[in-house]
Amino acid sequence: MSAISTSHPSSHVALRTDEPSLALPTRKGAARWAVLSLGLAIMVGAGWWITNSPVFDLRSLQVQGNVHLTAGEVQRLSGLSGTTNVLWFETAAVERRLESDPWVLDAKISKGLPSEVTISVEERIPIAVTAGRHAMLLAGDGMVLGPAGQDVRLPVVKTTGKLSPGDRIPASEALAVVRSLPPDLLPLVASVTPQSPGPLVVELRDGVQVIDGDANGAGSKSGTLHAVLSWAARDGVRPGSVDVRAPTAPALSPYVSPQPSSAAASPQRGG
Repeated sequence: MSAISTSHPSSHVALRTDEPSLALPTRKGAARWAVLSLGLAIMVGAGWWITNSPVFDLRSLQVQGNVHLTAGEVQRLSGLSGTTNVLWFETAAVERRLESDPWVLDAKISKGLPSEVTISVEERIPIAVTAGRHAMLLAGDGMVLGPAGQDVRLPVVKTTGKLSPGDRIPASEALAVVRSLPPDLLPLVASVTPQSPGPLVVELRDGVQVIDGDANGAGSKSGTLHAVLSWAARDGVRPGSVDVRAPTAPALSPYVSPQPSSAAASPQRGG
């Protein structure tokens, strides 16, 4: 059995190769680790205290995009207050809370550290009302927004069952037609009603009947109706009905005033 050794040429003295040795911790090394651990704990504790300190309490709340809801109502819906920590609160949770209100279609939260929050909301717009004594406002996506006041001038759409704010009615051809109407036509429309059997009819408040047919091509039909009514108003024509089932070739029937009855009794001669 031979051993491997190294020697200096001049001394012929064998040199033993270095063997790995296990470094045992000394008291000095243990003390260093203790100091580092303590320093790390202090830093973590200080960071927790700073990020949870009043420095990050909400001091400025801005609300944008609200029309129906007041800024105070938006704040109450959000649940944010002066004790809210701007750094740590979850924006997604607040956005979901805001969107649970039927008026809020979309909500976005942005933070401005250390103490500012901006809420941007997109509200639903009422475009129709339900029929019946207790009329409810309807948005274009069928969301029931709340009670309609007596002075609201929006098209009436028939629905079934009792409705409450936050309910959503099923998609219907009548609502699709209302959704396609230009905003300046909405107050002029009294109702949108499907005839059974028969075409969908848009009744204007001045008595003009619009034969719409169905909801196919609703946007083109509503654009044509708007153009026909604008032309009639400019030229002093009073329409009785407008047929837009073929939107590129609308048909207008002029208004005909009812004739008084001519069946008056003839005087009898005396005998």
